[in-house]
Amino acid sequence: MRWSRVGWPAAGYVSLEDVEGYPQYLARLVVDAPPSVAALASITWNEARFAEWQVSGVPDDAAGAGSAPGQTLHATVVVRTDEVLDTPDGLWRRWNHARVTLRFSRAVLEPEDIESLALLSGDVQVSRGEIAHVDADVWELRLLVSPTGELAVHFRDVAIEVCPVDGAAWSELEGRPPHGWHGPVPDGWVEWASPAVRAAAHGDIGGLSLELDGFTSASSGIDDLDPRWGLAPLHAAAWFDRRSAAEALLERGADVDLRDATGRTALDIARERGARGTELLLRAVITSGSPQREDESTGM
Repeated sequence: MRWSRVGWPAAGYVSLEDVEGYPQYLARLVVDAPPSVAALASITWNEARFAEWQVSGVPDDAAGAGSAPGQTLHATVVVRTDEVLDTPDGLWRRWNHARVTLRFSRAVLEPEDIESLALLSGDVQVSRGEIAHVDADVWELRLLVSPTGELAVHFRDVAIEVCPVDGAAWSELEGRPPHGWHGPVPDGWVEWASPAVRAAAHGDIGGLSLELDGFTSASSGIDDLDPRWGLAPLHAAAWFDRRSAAEALLERGADVDLRDATGRTALDIARERGARGTELLLRAVITSGSPQREDESTGM
């Protein structure tokens, strides 16, 4: 089970239970998996914040030569679920909160360095989770962390404690210093972007044209900044060195001097990213005022 296969929409609107076939998968998992893994699979992750995260790295001698080292991961998560009550006065909604304490044995993290995920920031939360059996005795918990990226924990055993807490515990976590906008991260940020920015990032010329011409939705402005990432399509093309997409945008009149949310032009981004092809194109446009084909810029 992978998000790329199920086409999840925006953050906060999808949970494990919404994945097609998941109820049957969960039913089999609860029956076949160890009790601790079955309990982990039953947690709804679409409203969760990390309260604690601690990893102690210990070589996993049992994994064999050349295998990734095992680690012990201690994590505390506050989760909340909404409950709709049918009262004499009508439907009434309330939030239920719980503190989930997790201890993963012989765990391997992906990515290993989670600094960019900023898990303990006030504006970072889990918007989706999946669990899968990936090897003979290895399980995977994969979490989509909004708005910073994706995290996977491969583990062989997990211990879980769950206890109810007051809603103030959630509010305290929200009150921590925010991560803020620091630009896109490599772990799947494109899937959070607006359709036109996403198409440019993938180099999808046809999809980009459809979005800009309004065939799939309301017409997107060619220089519109994505509200989450602060990038226009031309910035995204420069980020991933999609020269063909950049050419198509420039031919449509994209503003080469447009700045993103941090004040960078597409050329600035291309330089930062080492996007040589797009950098040459943008330099040519700035110099001559029109896109220059690759054979002209290279003399071939």
